[in-house]
Amino acid sequence: MAVQKSSFSRALKPNPLNQHAIEMLVCILISISVLIASVKKNSFFQNLKFNVVSISKPFIFSIAKPFEIFNNSLLYFKELSNAYEENKILKDENRMYKNLLNEKNFYEIENFRLKKILELRYQDYSKKLVGRILIDPYSRPNSSLIIDLGKNDGVRINDIVFNENGMIGRIEEIGESSSKVLTLLNENSVIPVISKETKKSFFVQGSLDKLILKHLEKPGELLNGELIYTSDAAGYFKEGIIVGKVFKGEKQISILPIAKDSDSIYVSVLIFDFKNVIDW
Repeated sequence: MAVQKSSFSRALKPNPLNQHAIEMLVCILISISVLIASVKKNSFFQNLKFNVVSISKPFIFSIAKPFEIFNNSLLYFKELSNAYEENKILKDENRMYKNLLNEKNFYEIENFRLKKILELRYQDYSKKLVGRILIDPYSRPNSSLIIDLGKNDGVRINDIVFNENGMIGRIEEIGESSSKVLTLLNENSVIPVISKETKKSFFVQGSLDKLILKHLEKPGELLNGELIYTSDAAGYFKEGIIVGKVFKGEKQISILPIAKDSDSIYVSVLIFDFKNVIDW
């Protein structure tokens, strides 16, 4: 005997379509319930909301943390790249300003010398020769140099040897076509100098890596970083050639030479004739 099923029974018969409809109905009912509870500010649902947020917070942070680290890493490398470029630009600017400062100091010396020329008689009193360093013992910075200028070029004992940065030393021995230069840092080198700002006259002596002060009563009155120039106090030096700058250390005040023999393979020799100079 056949059993007839009602349409209601057939509607409740499980199949994929009915299951989907039931799920949708449940979701809609839950959503409506949550919406009503949210509007009425039901304490249960508020607590549920905060609990869900609290529980999911570590999980959300754990997911977001790698992205945050990755993003921060990108920003760091970008800033590092920008810093490298800025540092390169600043180095170039610093090098440019240093060259301008050296050029300014050199022109200041030349200007000082030219002013003195206007006070001299008509006779030629000086000339500048350009020579090349033949022997330069870099391992011994307080030793001597050999240059390719000698008697045949008019070089004489105590003529000043310098480059674009300042004084390197003075002629100590002369050959026919070469000369020996006693560098500033040699312990046997003693030259008269004058400070630019405080106008103090004294002597400096070589001491391996710096120049020590000689015959100066109050060295503390010198200004830190003040430029020091040659003077004619000894009677055989041309004044106005830059020697170095004042360095005030914790225990000692010294002069740091500005010019180095390693600056260039070329040097200049100033030949000065004191017999043709009017008393200044």
